[in-house]
Amino acid sequence: MKSVVIANLLILLILGTASAQSQSDVCHVYVLDVAKARRAAESFTETGNAAADAKALSVGQTVFPEFSPVVGEEELTTRSYRFPDTRLMITASVYYTDESMASAEGSDSMTIAIAVSPKSLKNALTAEQNAASEVTSSKVDTVRAKKYLRVNGLLYLIGIECRRK
Repeated sequence: MKSVVIANLLILLILGTASAQSQSDVCHVYVLDVAKARRAAESFTETGNAAADAKALSVGQTVFPEFSPVVGEEELTTRSYRFPDTRLMITASVYYTDESMASAEGSDSMTIAIAVSPKSLKNALTAEQNAASEVTSSKVDTVRAKKYLRVNGLLYLIGIECRRK
């Protein structure tokens, strides 16, 4: 449980350094080596230097470049990234529709998903053992899908997070 808390705190730290705002949804994918992050957090001593402290706590993190999905009816945006130090691929997908989930605010929704596989996928939404989340999108600020998985005996947290800008 402690590693989950540490991982979530580290993700929040990543988000605090997000780039300037624009007028679209912006997503990013991340990988966290849980053991490395735990060791960094356990040995961390605050220095008072925010940049140095952030760097010390970012050990074991890989944050891939942001991307802007195409926002529109039945639009699918998919990005793939190499899983660090492996031959595996991370596939992240974002999909918008008005036919999947309705709420009091309307029927537009956004679905995000992330999956890891030996090769890039066309769509992480339909992949086995993916992590996915769907939200009605009229008043969305942030949505995240994340999952823990073991790769080569090590525990990782992978995720996709999208923010309305």
